[in-house]
Amino acid sequence: MRHRHRLVIIVLVLTLLVSATVRAQDSQTLTVFAAASLNDAFEEIATAFEAENSGVDVVFNFGGSSTLAAQLAEGAPADVFASANNRQMQAAQDAGRISSRPRTFVKNRLVLVVPVDNPAQILSLRDLAAPGIKLVIAAPDVPVRDYTNTMLERLAADPGYGEAYREAFMANVVSEEDNVRQVAAKVALGEADAGIVYRSDVTPDISDQVISIPIPDLLNTIATYPIAVTDNPANAELAQSFVDYVLSDAGQDTLVKWNFISSRIPAQPATITPGTSGQPTVDGQVLNPLTLSREILQRDFTSQIIDVTYRSGEDTVSATFTGVLLWSIISAAQPNLNADQSNDKLSMFIVVTGSDGYQVVIAWGEIDPEFGAQPILLAYQQDGEPIGETGTLRLVIPGDRRGGRDVSDVVNISLRDAPPAA
Repeated sequence: MRHRHRLVIIVLVLTLLVSATVRAQDSQTLTVFAAASLNDAFEEIATAFEAENSGVDVVFNFGGSSTLAAQLAEGAPADVFASANNRQMQAAQDAGRISSRPRTFVKNRLVLVVPVDNPAQILSLRDLAAPGIKLVIAAPDVPVRDYTNTMLERLAADPGYGEAYREAFMANVVSEEDNVRQVAAKVALGEADAGIVYRSDVTPDISDQVISIPIPDLLNTIATYPIAVTDNPANAELAQSFVDYVLSDAGQDTLVKWNFISSRIPAQPATITPGTSGQPTVDGQVLNPLTLSREILQRDFTSQIIDVTYRSGEDTVSATFTGVLLWSIISAAQPNLNADQSNDKLSMFIVVTGSDGYQVVIAWGEIDPEFGAQPILLAYQQDGEPIGETGTLRLVIPGDRRGGRDVSDVVNISLRDAPPAA
């Protein structure tokens, strides 16, 4: 009898050992290198992903994307890389560490943050050039610094700011941080008067310690984040499953919850929805729909004066128009481009609609400074006088031999994309 008990105990022990071995074999660790700005959102995504994949443990290495790319280039083991810009993803690709085609999985925009007591009394970007301001930004090569530099280039090119502004801005920089979360932390702790971070970095743990000041959309820049499986994942199928989850509606909804911009591009309606006379809407494939007016154009945009000569019937018409470049208006609306499509912007077109239903189409390449650079204008004055008694706005296309593409009383400007090739 005693021998039988011993046999049962031995069998139980062996069974437990086999079960433990099976569980150990079933348990898998997924290592994800991710930009510091993704910390909170990715932790929540990991919890949901682990719940759907029994035995999986997602382990993160959060940091500046440039640092992560350098670690990958040095051979650091990882299954997935999520970068805050394409430049650092390309660095990982050049090092032979990326096996799959990177996919843009989310977007972001910059914001100015100041301590909650705002000791320097900063109210806008313009105040960052004042003498004595302590400004903290990210270090060179960190993605948010690249986007900050793009913003500074736009400010330098804007007559309202100029190159002197950029020089004064950089002269006020007292610290350059290794990642964007360190920038946000220094401002929250009152160690700086202001900092440039992503909107998603104003997280609940610092939201009562900082004030967010929006950056004008005409000057702001959209950050794009790519994700990809590395060249030597421990489990390629599992790594791809994580990427797929991030791109899924559930993953995208979590990212949006943490103040990111979804990478999803909604289908556009088949018809145009016009605004009212004197208050045209700007919509379509944009992240920041606008409603314009003569007052808004004069207040928020840089005006241009253009002389136009064109044929109208048998007559030759010459006039001087004052208004805002269509390029500036489209830029302020922040086009929602497909970052994974090479030169996706060149398949875009703008439909301009008048109050009488008259419509014209302008190709993106016509107004893009890198291509046609045509100074197409949304005008509010002709020969120094308002256009129409109700403040109506007119599309003016210099260089056209005839005035047929001019649109009187513009009520809608809609950015659209060409249908994809089969």
